[in-house]
Amino acid sequence: MIFRVLLSLFFSISLYAASDSLSSKVITTLEVGIYLPSISASISNISGDSDFKDDFGYNTAEATYLSADIQLAYDYAPNIAFGYFNMQDNATTTLSREVRVADTDFNSSISSQIDYQVFNLILYKDFRIKGQMKSLFGKAIYSGDLEFDVGLNTKLFMWKYEVQDLTKPTVSPSWIEVNELIALPYFAFRYHWYDFKFYSSVSALAFSSAKSTSYQYGVAFRVVDGLFLSVSYLSEEFKAVESRDTVDFQTDGYKLSVKYAF
Repeated sequence: MIFRVLLSLFFSISLYAASDSLSSKVITTLEVGIYLPSISASISNISGDSDFKDDFGYNTAEATYLSADIQLAYDYAPNIAFGYFNMQDNATTTLSREVRVADTDFNSSISSQIDYQVFNLILYKDFRIKGQMKSLFGKAIYSGDLEFDVGLNTKLFMWKYEVQDLTKPTVSPSWIEVNELIALPYFAFRYHWYDFKFYSSVSALAFSSAKSTSYQYGVAFRVVDGLFLSVSYLSEEFKAVESRDTVDFQTDGYKLSVKYAF
């Protein structure tokens, strides 16, 4: 449901920003891609720690990714960006030891599934340093433009992990669900040089009941006017307590995407 709503919002932003009355005041960059992360995670409780790779059989996953970045050429008006990814994965494994999930002990063959969604809404202000033409070995070369962004990232993450004991198929599965809405500081750096854009960003918060860290760095290459191919490395991590379970979940991997700026 949320994916359909965000997709509708994604294309509504495109149409709105492309209107003639706004085209001279708005630069919009839309992105569609695939995220290929590895999973590093654990669940801790009174019985100890269980590992998603060693115990539950998870390693890598796939996720769809959408983003939009709207830069407004108005004084005192913040820029707006949002990013969203949706990851679903499942695994079947035979446990080598007893583990506990949501007050239920498992010590045999299990099947499990993960449903993980992250939504970032960012308000930020950009500070730019215009490049200059430099002479190098007798040739004029543009030094490139620098941009520094500072803002606030309102992050919503929705995570659910469900486990079914395969030796007891009539017993209802056990599950843990984490839904958190938190605000994090946001910092980004961008370097524009001819047809290349180098970028990085970070958001982190460690002083609330739910902790979160995310960072990204990558490069985009302009294929034709307004159309870019991008590759980046993205990391998303959260740590939250849900009932008697502490969930520490992290995805790290490459994101391949197409960007269109207008």
